[in-house]
Amino acid sequence: MTSGEQTAEPFATEAWRTAIEHAAGCLTCRTPGAVCSEGERLVRAHEEATRKARSGGVG
Repeated sequence: MTSGEQTAEPFATEAWRTAIEHAAGCLTCRTPGAVCSEGERLVRAHEEATRKARSGGVG
């Protein structure tokens, strides 16, 4: 594991936790077929943080 991954991984973990916590309390996120713009934004933030962690970049 590179130092970039060690630094960036907490951002990905926190982004995932935030997305899951939102989805757990959001009726729209829990409704099949519904679209929640906040939930989508949080998932995209997690995906971006994960990409950065895997590539070794932080910012």
